[in-house]
Amino acid sequence: MAAKPHTLVTAIAIALFILASSVLGVWVNLRFVSWVTDEQGYKYTVRQGASMHSVIDELSLQGIIKHPSLFKLLVRIKDNAHELKSGEYLFPKGASATKILEQITLGTGALYHTFTIIPGWNFSELRKTLLQTAELDHDISHLSDDDIMRLLGSTGLKPEGEFYPDTYYFSKGYTDLALLKRAHHAMQEKLKTLWEHRDPQVPYKTSYDALIVASLIEKEAEVEQDRFLIAGVIINRLNKEMLLQIDPTVIYGMGSRYNGIIHKSDLLEDTPYNTYIHKGLPPTPIAMPGLASLEAAMHPAKHEFYYFVVKGIGEASHQFSKTLEDHYKAVVQSKKNHQWFFNEDLIQHHLLNLNSADRIDDGGLLH
Repeated sequence: MAAKPHTLVTAIAIALFILASSVLGVWVNLRFVSWVTDEQGYKYTVRQGASMHSVIDELSLQGIIKHPSLFKLLVRIKDNAHELKSGEYLFPKGASATKILEQITLGTGALYHTFTIIPGWNFSELRKTLLQTAELDHDISHLSDDDIMRLLGSTGLKPEGEFYPDTYYFSKGYTDLALLKRAHHAMQEKLKTLWEHRDPQVPYKTSYDALIVASLIEKEAEVEQDRFLIAGVIINRLNKEMLLQIDPTVIYGMGSRYNGIIHKSDLLEDTPYNTYIHKGLPPTPIAMPGLASLEAAMHPAKHEFYYFVVKGIGEASHQFSKTLEDHYKAVVQSKKNHQWFFNEDLIQHHLLNLNSADRIDDGGLLH
């Protein structure tokens, strides 16, 4: 006996309602239901070359993807099967299946770490800190400094001073070599721009000379207003062909032998970086200069100062002097605030050579 028309219509309507309800339920589950319930969210790393199938399996085992078949359906609907973005992700509390899929296929919500290059670091300090950073993959462990610069495209260039101090963001799987490449490129770009807009009267032959001077300023200055004045002192002494006599260059030349004290024998040691016995600039920078020191090197203050000394204990600023006699008075005043700081033998040596300004004539050995 054939079904009555209204009965058939009713059955079809009920079936369609059930189907629509099921589709709606699936859509709500995928779109709005929280699949991540942990307060701290869930960290997950999509490895380079991972497949969507392997990711679904791993997240299913971890209890994040609660309905693998529904997630696979979502992938087919969105046609994202081949769009995985490798990296470390944080799925926040409340993340739905749709949100999780968007993160791993669009790269949104990736977890980033930071590494900061501090102005004044030398390359040895930078390299050591990179290797101590667990979030980075380490490519430079067994590379020499020359190997690193070759891989960065700067064969023959020494690494000192070549990396711009800044905070760099990276995701898991990022290498220390890749971070160095970014910092090296940043320094090259910054140096190029500043060099193009430098004071035309600076005596540097190349931008590398300016980088060296910036590194000297970085190691000497502690307050911003002193940077341009110290730059001016360096320029004045270079123009007069005077010894720079900058302590940090001596310290750099001593390397690991430096224990916090400079002895008279250190000032006489013939290293390429000893500006007490070699005129002109040291052969390379001695540290990573920050932007303020780079700008000071390119635009030194114009003045008649040739000497400077730290004003006193607890003071970061310097006293600048035009003559050796005025400088010695500043040294004496500074000494009153540094009863423990000065080497009496060096001060007496300073006095005995007042008429030999080109030999021992800077506050460097006293500050």
